[in-house]
Amino acid sequence: MSRKINFFVWISAMFKEFISESASKSPHEIVDIFECPSTGFVKAVIKLSSSHAITKNISDIVTDNDLIEAFDKKTIRTLTYMATVEKMKPDYFVVAQRLGDEADDYIFEIKSRKNKKIIKKSLAEISKDKPLLSKINRHDAERIVYLSGVKDTVDEFKIKTN
Repeated sequence: MSRKINFFVWISAMFKEFISESASKSPHEIVDIFECPSTGFVKAVIKLSSSHAITKNISDIVTDNDLIEAFDKKTIRTLTYMATVEKMKPDYFVVAQRLGDEADDYIFEIKSRKNKKIIKKSLAEISKDKPLLSKINRHDAERIVYLSGVKDTVDEFKIKTN
């Protein structure tokens, strides 16, 4: 009789474990996360079934209520965190820098992460455009401010020597 009870307890425990495991598994699974080289956005490869997968921006996953609910709580938390970090990234980055008509003047080509548009601006134009400068990544913004300071110093030196 005790073997039947032990077997019943074991079967019951295994059934409960099976139910808890199947209930905790989400219908979708994140297979890979990468930064797209062409857009700069973080993307995730989502396994929808055993043979079907899609790739979406993390920010699009987080804003799609039906899709985000198909993941477990930890995945939702991680995706939300990554989308927040991505939102805090700068909108623009410098893709090219070259000398302008004068030896101490630079022309910058600045690309937006949101679209493929490239903006061409001189050092003076960028250093005066505070909203744009605040949206450029930190390293590029520091370089622009440094070059602007060097140009101002050279201009002051020219005025004093004349």
